Amino acid sequence: MDLKWIALAALILQNSGIAITMRYSLLNKAPEDKYIASTAVLMSEVIKLIISSALCYLLDAKGSMKDFQSILNIEGRSDVGKLCVPSILYTLQNSLQYISMANLSAPVFQVLYQMKIITTAVFSVMMLSRKILATQWISIIALTSGVALVQLSQQEGGGGGDGQNSFVGLVSVLCGCLTSGFAGVYFEMVLKASSASIWLRNIQLSVIGIVLSTAACFLRDSDALTQRGFFVGYGVDVWSVILLQAAGGMIVATVVKYADNVLKGFATSVSIILSAVWSAALFNDVEINSGFLVGSAVVISAVFGFSHQPSPAKLAVDLLPSKSQST
Repeated sequence: MDLKWIALAALILQNSGIAITMRYSLLNKAPEDKYIASTAVLMSEVIKLIISSALCYLLDAKGSMKDFQSILNIEGRSDVGKLCVPSILYTLQNSLQYISMANLSAPVFQVLYQMKIITTAVFSVMMLSRKILATQWISIIALTSGVALVQLSQQEGGGGGDGQNSFVGLVSVLCGCLTSGFAGVYFEMVLKASSASIWLRNIQLSVIGIVLSTAACFLRDSDALTQRGFFVGYGVDVWSVILLQAAGGMIVATVVKYADNVLKGFATSVSIILSAVWSAALFNDVEINSGFLVGSAVVISAVFGFSHQPSPAKLAVDLLPSKSQST
C-alpha cells in the first residue's frame, strides 16, 4: 500500500514537472533554435535504458555482474515479443503528443487528452475482466468534467493559431488516447502475469524503443538531422524534459505494478491542477478564478470517491498468484 501511494505521488510530481519544463523549452525560441522532437524521444529511451539497467543490477542482481548477466540471458528473453506491442504504441503515443501540442492550444489539448482515462477504464474491463462500480464510473465522469472546467476557465475557445490545424490536433489526441489506454492495460497485463522485475521489463521496453525511435528519427527527420545536427537546440531545459520523460516510464511501470492504470489516469489529472498552479507562479499565465476553484474541488472529490471504493485492481492482483499456484 505504501509503494502504491508513493508511486502515485511520484507520478503526479513528474507529470507536473514535465509540463512546466516542456512549456519552458518551447517558449520564445526561433525555429532554427528549436530541438527536433524525435531526437528527444530517442534520448529519453537511452536514458531510461541506463537507469533501468543500473537499478536491475543493484536491486535484482544485488550488485553481482554474474547474476545480472544471468538475468539478462534467461529472464530477459521472456515475453520480448509481447512487449513489442506496448513499446510500439508508447513510441507512437509520444510522437502523437508532439503533433497534438503543435496544433492545439494547451487548454484544449489537456482537456481532450483526459479521454485516456475513459479508454483505460474500458480496456481494463475488456482485457483484464476488471469490474468498475457504478460509483467509480461516476467518479471518472466527474473527474473529466472537473479537469475540463479548470482548463476552459483559463481561455475561451482554443486552437487554430498560425500554422495550426485543429482537425489534425483533434485526430492525434484521439489516437493518442486510444494508444495510451490500450498500451497501458496491455503492459499491466504482462507485468502482473510474470515474475520478471519492473526494471528488467523497462530494459526490454527501452531496447525496443531505441530501435523504433532511431528508425523514426531517420525516416521523419533525416533532412533536419543532416542540416541542423542531432543535438540542435539542446540545453538544460531540453535535457530536463528528456530526464523527466525517462523517469516517467519507470514511474508509470511502478504504478501499474502496485496500483492500476485507472488510478494512474487520476494521478495524471491531479498533476494538471498542480501544473496550472506552478504555471501561474512561474509564468503568470493562469487565472485562479471561480472555474478553477470549482473544477479543482470536483477533481479532488472524484479522486477521493474513486480511491475509497473496493479496489478491483487489488482483486486482480490477488487472483494471479492463486492461478499460478493451482497449476
